[in-house]
Amino acid sequence: MKRVLVVLVFICTFLFPAISQAIGEPVLAFSFDDVEMDVVEDLSGFGNDGTFQSKPKTVDGRFGEALEFQVSRVVVPASDSLSSELFGEGKFTLSLWISAKLIGSVSFWQQVFRAGPDPNDTLFVNDDGRLSWRGWVGAQWCGGAREGLCETVPGLVDAETWTHIAVVSDAANFRIYVNGELSKETPFQQTRGNNREYVIGGYAGDEVYNGAVDDLAIFAETLSQSDILSIMERGVMGFATAVEPGSKLTTTWGKVKFH
Repeated sequence: MKRVLVVLVFICTFLFPAISQAIGEPVLAFSFDDVEMDVVEDLSGFGNDGTFQSKPKTVDGRFGEALEFQVSRVVVPASDSLSSELFGEGKFTLSLWISAKLIGSVSFWQQVFRAGPDPNDTLFVNDDGRLSWRGWVGAQWCGGAREGLCETVPGLVDAETWTHIAVVSDAANFRIYVNGELSKETPFQQTRGNNREYVIGGYAGDEVYNGAVDDLAIFAETLSQSDILSIMERGVMGFATAVEPGSKLTTTWGKVKFH
């Protein structure tokens, strides 16, 4: 019996840290620091690098540097980790800081983040400081005349002020957090998926975003409000390395200067 207990302790000691590496691990993480050429490096380790279309401007960010968009964008192809169905089927978290100009959109709605090429899972900011998470459900676009999947009241985002946004789903509800506070919760609805790419900064043409983005990350899991507050304080990579002290994840990501 003693030998069995020793074996169990050995397994728990070495197996549990390995399992915990998946907890709080982003599948995409952009710091926007030290951007070289036309590639934005994904610091998650999953290789979901982004490429520029009409290169955005580098500006001072919430942490280090950020990208400022105006008829420009970063395009990230869907992948095994950043899957085409990630936002449509269940659990996810989109976390980012924005400094929006809240002007310059023909429709007053600006696309901070969007799936494509067909319109789908999208984070909009309105010139009135409102946020809206939208997507294609069944035969209808949830947005415009039909309120989005999860849409806040106006006045939550101030112009040219760094604001933290988190869009979260647990496959039962959508939630939008603004600066760590729950601003809106609505029932989950499955969107059509089949996304081939994800775009930061407006998709094309009049579909734009005028403003800056920093410290953007996507998680294939539901983060809690305390997780979101930790991300706001530590930054995405600081949060990820703090999840499991002593794990290999901490050692590996601790070598990455995210800020």
